[in-house]
Amino acid sequence: MQKQTYIYRSFERFWHWSQALLIFFLMLTGFEVHSSFELLGFENAIKWHNIAGWAFLILIIFAIFWHFVTGEWKQYIPTIKFLKEQIQFYISGIFKGAPHPTNKTRYNKLNPLQRLTYLGLKLLVIPVQVITGFIYMYFLYPDNQLNIGDIEGIALIHTAGAFALIIFVIVHVYLTTTGHSVTASISAMITGWEVVDVDEKEERLKHMQEAVEKSAAGYYQLDKTGIFVDVNEAWMEMYGYKNRDEIIGKHYSLTRDEKHVKELEVFVTKVLSGEKIIGKPVVRKGKDGVTGKHILSANPVIEDDEIIGVEGFILDITGFDDNAQQMYHAVKNSSAGYYRLNNQGYFVDVNPSWLDMYKLDTKDEVIGRHFSLCRETKDLEELQDIVNQVMTGKIISNRIVTRKCKDDSVGKHILSANPIYENDQIIGIEGFILDITGLNE
Repeated sequence: MQKQTYIYRSFERFWHWSQALLIFFLMLTGFEVHSSFELLGFENAIKWHNIAGWAFLILIIFAIFWHFVTGEWKQYIPTIKFLKEQIQFYISGIFKGAPHPTNKTRYNKLNPLQRLTYLGLKLLVIPVQVITGFIYMYFLYPDNQLNIGDIEGIALIHTAGAFALIIFVIVHVYLTTTGHSVTASISAMITGWEVVDVDEKEERLKHMQEAVEKSAAGYYQLDKTGIFVDVNEAWMEMYGYKNRDEIIGKHYSLTRDEKHVKELEVFVTKVLSGEKIIGKPVVRKGKDGVTGKHILSANPVIEDDEIIGVEGFILDITGFDDNAQQMYHAVKNSSAGYYRLNNQGYFVDVNPSWLDMYKLDTKDEVIGRHFSLCRETKDLEELQDIVNQVMTGKIISNRIVTRKCKDDSVGKHILSANPIYENDQIIGIEGFILDITGLNE
């Protein structure tokens, strides 16, 4: 699947083009200093080369700061995964119309060969150019009196670096023409948007990860031996932990008093056999030994048709004794949007978060209305299919869907839907939605 994706941010594009212009200008003035040609005049070439060198250093400082603040430095972490395939693609596959061995995304902009090349430029070539350039400028070229004997070695290193940059620029410009169209990559570096191949499974997982991180519900994941693999900020806050290192790798029994461990063990065993646990009030033990109450959900984690662990959400209900009151409080105060439909598809209840996502002011605007109210015509068939499946007893979880809001704007959310039973008969549907509008775009 291909998708128009916002790949390059505004500073990233500014940095790229500013760096390109400075490198070209430094090459132009640098080779004139070496008497390769005459354009500005020797003294002017030196002056402007020095000014451009300072500008380049300032740009590098800002770029380093930006890369670390935004986390974009991770783009350059080297890997040998698919490196051989990438080299073969550039040597022969690209001329045979072979598919690209890696997919570009906002979170993975560079293929393995690009990672190694750019890392080499940033850690070797550019630092060598900057260091030798400033040695040339301040130590071996005093008072504008060129002393060949003092600078010959430094000049050779500096010139070799310049030729390395020239080779990189030529290859880089050529490779920009090998995208979906000849100008696609250059256009992307101007607008920020590029058509990229999207792995639907990977994109769904990224949506889920971001939705989980922003949720006020506590998220957790265990492996099949009961060891914590992941938790989010809300989970840690409920349990009184400051960072993940305090809980990741520990057994779930750490989170219960001795008298409640058996109950949790039963839940985990059921889920590892394929069952789902929904809306169970339980008692937890925090890091400091203080207990609290929450509503627990637990689902099997399936990979390649095999259950490899357990994951779910918890909603805090500490301070409430009545189960109905507990559930109502948890639903009402959840950052996830809660909804309930009757068996005819009409809204029976929604919580404030659901109203916020749909840009509604009060429940009166939706209670008693049909679910078709919240979808555009082209998306209605998908929702009807989900409703039909749930009304036969199927549970829908983690489905990415598009909603239509009151003001006719659209948004995206992750949908879960469960059948509501009464005396073994399905009388309606309820579930949660987690907003992901704007994520990974």
